[in-house]
Amino acid sequence: MTETGKTSVVRRRAGGAERRRRDEAELTTAVARIWRDLLGAEATDDDDFFELGGDSLLATWAAARIQDELGIDVTLDDLFQQTRLGALVAHLRLLPRRPRSAETAVAADGGALTAAERAVWLAAELAPQATAYLISVVVRVRGDLAADLLEAALGDVITRHEALRTAFPLVGTEPERRVEASVRVPVTRVTEAGPPGPERLRELAAEDAEQPIELGRAPLFRARLAADGDRAAALLLTVHHAVFDARSLELLVRELGECCAARADGRAADLTPVPGPGVSGARQHAWLAGPEGRRAVAELAGSLSGLPAPGPFPRTEPSGTVEGAAEGVGAQRREQVDGHLARAVRRLALRHGATLHMVGLAAFAVALADLTGTDDLAVGAAFSGRTTPEAQDAIGCFVNVLPIRVRTSGPEPFADVLARVRDATLFVARHQDVPFDQVRAWFRQEGAAPPEVRVAFGAQDVARPAYRGEGYELTGREADTEQARLDLTCWLEAAGEDSLQAFWTYRPGLLTSSDVAALHRRFVDVLRAGTGTEPADS
Repeated sequence: MTETGKTSVVRRRAGGAERRRRDEAELTTAVARIWRDLLGAEATDDDDFFELGGDSLLATWAAARIQDELGIDVTLDDLFQQTRLGALVAHLRLLPRRPRSAETAVAADGGALTAAERAVWLAAELAPQATAYLISVVVRVRGDLAADLLEAALGDVITRHEALRTAFPLVGTEPERRVEASVRVPVTRVTEAGPPGPERLRELAAEDAEQPIELGRAPLFRARLAADGDRAAALLLTVHHAVFDARSLELLVRELGECCAARADGRAADLTPVPGPGVSGARQHAWLAGPEGRRAVAELAGSLSGLPAPGPFPRTEPSGTVEGAAEGVGAQRREQVDGHLARAVRRLALRHGATLHMVGLAAFAVALADLTGTDDLAVGAAFSGRTTPEAQDAIGCFVNVLPIRVRTSGPEPFADVLARVRDATLFVARHQDVPFDQVRAWFRQEGAAPPEVRVAFGAQDVARPAYRGEGYELTGREADTEQARLDLTCWLEAAGEDSLQAFWTYRPGLLTSSDVAALHRRFVDVLRAGTGTEPADS
């Protein structure tokens, strides 16, 4: 090769290396921006997604945005295996890319309900006078905000989100989604002598939640505005779960604040329609009808084959001493976990590449196995169902409760249980677009009894959604209700690094308060053993 040829090769190699460095820098910037949007923190190559506050839900959203915005076929498993930004970017460069889809999202034909809407509709229809599927929302106002302005902002949010204008009337024997172009929402004013305190707001929310909401006529919510003179003190909504979920509360608070700010400045609020649940539902229907969807249903159903039927809970008191409970009526207990153990649980999760939910679920399964004598359990988990970017910004019901199968085997290291729970949770998370009723239908087609979800476990950050405006602040929360959708549920609520609280709901006709107290003690004992943590007062 001539000297000229050698020089040309060197230049080409140098140019290729420079392009690779530039491409990697651009990819790093793009992924870091997605992390910042989701986690609210700047990230460098050595930062860990979960140490910055990530969890399974945010990892699902990150994967969806990387797929949509960067055209890279990343999976949830990839984000759990490559948790640091630099390692994830290096891995992403090895994955196949695809052109961004030009597909136009269209709502489901014929007004068909989405799988999530249908699941809630069916559950609610079993007890139409019950209120277990009503959600009480309190948006508290601190500072100076006119009541008329907040009421007008609610109208703006209703215009923007079709779920708040949706009903599910029966057409023949089947429900149909019907979205109204506009709805009249009477907002009941409650004038208070001074700002109402937390107890008064709980009282107002509970009072309104006592009446059921008929699913056939929009809107599927009621609104009250507590006012101190002409100043807004709180907006209270009683909304049916068929059109609302936990993410919806975050969006509601944010958009109420933005619309209040726009109106206060004399600007027009952003009323651009957001693609509603029908868009995601149409995609889901098409996916389930295709080979990939059918395969996913069979895989998830197959993982539950041979699951023992759930037996009755053992009772610490004779059945005659426990007052029977009407359908949906429940009881609850809140139990604080000491700060030392809370920090140890988080450290254990990070060491094992797990989340707070996975650690809590492992302890819950061990405690439940001890209570029931069953070492092969199906524990329900609420998956967000928001696996596309547009779904992340839509008010509506997307949540999908799916069973996670957990096997325990008597005395064994907690790390072994946690490893199985981690694998099982990620498996179900990969299949979270599969509706549970499709799984049950698969069993019926096979001539087998379908699985049931009678108990559930969840973990969530209870940092309240907030919006800070000029001279006022909005904070939102879901009010506690005396309702039980399942026989037993435990929510592990986190507020900061050293605060964990277990929120237990149960049906008093099946369990007593002392049963649940004993279950909580066993749950905490399992966490202590797993983390090697002594009681705080020892």
